[in-house]
Amino acid sequence: MDLKPESPIAPDRFKGMALDRHLLDELAQRGSISAQVRLESLNWLHPAHLWARWAMVMLMAFGTGLVLTGIVFFFAFNWTSIPDLAKLALIEAGIILTALGAWLLPGESLAGRLLLMAAAVLTGVFLAVFGQIYQTGADAWQLFALWAALITLWTLVGRFLPLWVLWLGLINLAFYLWWDSTPLLRKDDTSALYLIHALIIGLVLLAREWLLPKEPMGEGSQFYWLTPQWTRWLLLAGMLVFLFPPLMIWIANWETANTQVALCALVAGIVTLILFLAFRYWRPDIPALAMQFLMICILVVMGLAILLFDNLFDSLGTTFFTGVSAIVCFAAAAGYLRHLLALGIDREEAGQ
Repeated sequence: MDLKPESPIAPDRFKGMALDRHLLDELAQRGSISAQVRLESLNWLHPAHLWARWAMVMLMAFGTGLVLTGIVFFFAFNWTSIPDLAKLALIEAGIILTALGAWLLPGESLAGRLLLMAAAVLTGVFLAVFGQIYQTGADAWQLFALWAALITLWTLVGRFLPLWVLWLGLINLAFYLWWDSTPLLRKDDTSALYLIHALIIGLVLLAREWLLPKEPMGEGSQFYWLTPQWTRWLLLAGMLVFLFPPLMIWIANWETANTQVALCALVAGIVTLILFLAFRYWRPDIPALAMQFLMICILVVMGLAILLFDNLFDSLGTTFFTGVSAIVCFAAAAGYLRHLLALGIDREEAGQ
């Protein structure tokens, strides 16, 4: 990259810094590079052919989803007219063919991974059909737990992110149904239930961050398939969705909350703080911090609304002061994120 001699920015400032769109925009804005250099650099960073590849991947994934949906609806619509053995045989044939196709195709090919995903989905269809035909009497949570167990090996060897999302969703759904069907557990222990869900997803997020080094990896690396940033954001969003209820339940009932609710809220608060420190200093990530600030701002505003309405003001006064607090809270969060963005803390992982 050619810097102008009269540039007000010292080149050493950007030494060792990953090149990304934000850096190019900053250099162009300060006059360190010309518009032509910026455009050529953007074309180098984001080649036009990648959009065509992305469109083909999305269309292939969408087509696979439509085919699987069609299979499910086919059995649902023609349930009574298909013999029992034919139902099982057709599904087993689909599992065998898709698994065989995934095995024969190269391991890194998208078609092979989509076939493996299809085999995993058909496994769940087979379990559901088997349970309906023979009336096994198994609880719903056992179906999803067995489904997750049967596709665990495929999930490990497939290294396909949507397959991991399916597996994790099955684990959480099985746990939720088990909790709901166990008579020894109180049904009003919702704070503990949500907290455990958050910790399950948190273990997966911790494994993802632990397996990925800070340095950018090449496509041949063992864990390169984990590098897309959306995997972190999806797991973090899932954690925050489940961390929000324990905190909100305690805020809404802080005067009458029992020890379990208070303890769950305390653990949820500590986990939220750990997440903030992790994505502020260990793995700097502005979007991850933004999601956390969004949850914190909502908690602050709703907690203030509950406090004002119950103790100080009527509905009109509560609405006014809640609106003001929302503006102040979100503005402070946005200002802090903007400050971090100016420092460039998120550029350390731009190469991932």
